[in-house]
Amino acid sequence: MTMLLSLATNQNLTISPRMQQAIRLLRLSALDFEMALRNAAVTNPFLEECDDDEEGAQLPVEAAVSELSPLPESFAFERPGTAAPAADDEGPEFARVAERPGLRDHLRNQLLASQCSERELQLANAIIETLDDDGYLRESLDVVLPALKIDPAPTADEVDRAIALLRQLDPPGLCAGSLIECLLLQLDAIDGDTATRALARTILTTHIDLLARRDFGTLQRRINCDESVLHEAIGLIRRLDPDPGSRYSAKAPDYVVPDVIVVERSGRHVAMLNPAVSNGIRLNERYVDLFRRCRRSQHPAMAQQLQEARWMIRNVEQRFDTILRVASFIVERQQAFFSAGDLALKPMVLREVADELGLHESTVSRATGNKYMATARGCIEFKHFFSRELHTDQGQACSAAAVRSLIGGLIHAERRSAPLSDVEITAELKSQGIHIARRTVTKYRRMLKVPSAEFRRVG
Repeated sequence: MTMLLSLATNQNLTISPRMQQAIRLLRLSALDFEMALRNAAVTNPFLEECDDDEEGAQLPVEAAVSELSPLPESFAFERPGTAAPAADDEGPEFARVAERPGLRDHLRNQLLASQCSERELQLANAIIETLDDDGYLRESLDVVLPALKIDPAPTADEVDRAIALLRQLDPPGLCAGSLIECLLLQLDAIDGDTATRALARTILTTHIDLLARRDFGTLQRRINCDESVLHEAIGLIRRLDPDPGSRYSAKAPDYVVPDVIVVERSGRHVAMLNPAVSNGIRLNERYVDLFRRCRRSQHPAMAQQLQEARWMIRNVEQRFDTILRVASFIVERQQAFFSAGDLALKPMVLREVADELGLHESTVSRATGNKYMATARGCIEFKHFFSRELHTDQGQACSAAAVRSLIGGLIHAERRSAPLSDVEITAELKSQGIHIARRTVTKYRRMLKVPSAEFRRVG
């Protein structure tokens, strides 16, 4: 008799509640972390926030920086690393952000100064509400205007006059239904050579496909004009704005709270925790003492809350310890960056940090995600320091970020009348011992938000 034994194994990875909390806290940004601490202090009676006036309580970030590092007076923490003007003395820092009127407010202010009737003003304001952020009139007025309940209902001629009124306002090109119409409206608003404008209009209305493909040879033959004349017309088109309303929809600067402050000590840069976020919660010893005096077995829910409070305190300390260890490794590895900028960035990957610190790669990823460090070069995201390795003819390694910075420098120094093509940039990098493909140069140029050579040429 043969017995067949079937053994099925089922392995499940279970993560304890404390570990889940530790992972969640490490993943949070400084602002979200602060909110999590406040929420914990509100929901758990055994936790309390530290008072700002206590000894050792949290200090403003700017005060800590001014005491420990000779940063510029205008230093402020603005993403992604540019220095912002310092706040004035009339209120708390970062309380006010310079605001510019949005597109709709900009148009309404112009309407108020125009000589239009009350009904024309009402109808024009209704149309303004239908514009998108780029200034286009994409919504159907047949649907929008009846919903506004303008009495009596506007006629087609009234709507056309209101649109024409808005198209006379600044910036030119508003209230267009398409890109071509938007560019044509801007051409009509330009003073100057009518022959060049007429040729530009012909290109936009008849040969836009050739212009999009940059097939300038065919375009010249189709139009039958001199190369210099065609160059002037194309240059005029390039100066037009495809999104005329976008300049009024720019968002306010996005400020962040750094987790770490980089200071210079004895000629080297070191990382320290930002005191503004490193001391915010503690055990409420009074409640803990009261609970100890009662019979714990009769209050299992409170016993669980006390345990969770202790987990929170330990996990908070572990979060700070992990972030500081990772930040210290980054700063030590990238010492040259703080003096020379992106060109001096060394190649570095998450696994390298994980192996050096004895951490799991996923832990390093959480400790660097949405984390920022305040430096003399601005408030910089941890992940900015991670870049893959590229090799040179000299056998040395350089980072992809350094190559991007080098490409940006080449473009910045180019002649505007003869901008460098991606092929020429590739050749220049090769002459400096850096071998990368032309498509990689194109990729890096786009990451720098730099248009192609054809659209950078001036004159």
